[in-house]
Amino acid sequence: MVKHVRVDREEKYEIVEKWFLKDLEMIDGKEADTDNPYFDMHFHKVYSLEAYSCASKYAFARTLNKLNELYLKKDLKIVNFDDTYLSDDSIWSSNNRDCLVLMRICFYASNLLCLSLCPLS
Repeated sequence: MVKHVRVDREEKYEIVEKWFLKDLEMIDGKEADTDNPYFDMHFHKVYSLEAYSCASKYAFARTLNKLNELYLKKDLKIVNFDDTYLSDDSIWSSNNRDCLVLMRICFYASNLLCLSLCPLS
């Protein structure tokens, strides 16, 4: 866990606490249907955390899941997250997922706008 401190124009990050991935039992996104940055990490104790944004919460969960699949291959429970944004096989996946999601949404919205402005014959 990192603490962010801003003093005037200087930004500092301080490591407050560390955990091992092998000790992580579950990640609880609290509410899958709402856009919030809050989540719980279940170790021997439950830690309630806040990410910078909802997108960074999902990026963090994807990263932990990928690391788990790569190194530990244990059953890591990820609950109360939208599975569409967690899986690599979804249409939203890429190396820079969050930016790609936004770009695709904008692309589809602009296409819909263009189509709605075209006269029908």
